[in-house]
Amino acid sequence: MPKVVDRETRRGRVAEAIHRIAAREGLEGVSVRVVAVEAGLSAGAVQREFASKDELLHFALAASVDEVLARFGRFRIGPEGLTFTEGLRQVLLDLLPTDGRRRAQARIWAAFYARAAVDPGFAGVLADLDAQSREYLRKAFEYAREQEELAPGQDPVALAELLMVFVDGLWLTCARLPEDADLAPQRAAVESMVRALTG
Repeated sequence: MPKVVDRETRRGRVAEAIHRIAAREGLEGVSVRVVAVEAGLSAGAVQREFASKDELLHFALAASVDEVLARFGRFRIGPEGLTFTEGLRQVLLDLLPTDGRRRAQARIWAAFYARAAVDPGFAGVLADLDAQSREYLRKAFEYAREQEELAPGQDPVALAELLMVFVDGLWLTCARLPEDADLAPQRAAVESMVRALTG
């Protein structure tokens, strides 16, 4: 009798399969058939959830964003946690591709960005995510200003935009790095950015 796999378990296996494929060879090799084989599912089972490669990529990005946000949630900023400066440093360092999972997430982001340049559907997803990120970062920098962790005269809106540009560039750079890359230059860039934003 065939084994019954519930929907959430199936979607989780698909997410894991996409991450493994991305870490191994990038997203060029992602297809419904390849993901099904990697996940140990039938192509029909995957197609019932994701009718196309685009749908797989949208799902992969959403899963990656959720996972990254969950990791960021470990860094508590406030009176009983980290200072804003230290929290910012930890969040940025956590983005570096120190393992296969993070490399996969950087590659998923890079692939999505490339598609967004020519596909309005992908561009819309990123525009919504950017709008949410800008608002969150603006509030974070306003908090830092209240705590006197920003240099006088710094504009939270401009700082939020600068940080978003930096993170995009960091991830696009990391997506191209080989598995054994020395991350010292990227760590140094993070330190420089933290000083620039909070110094």
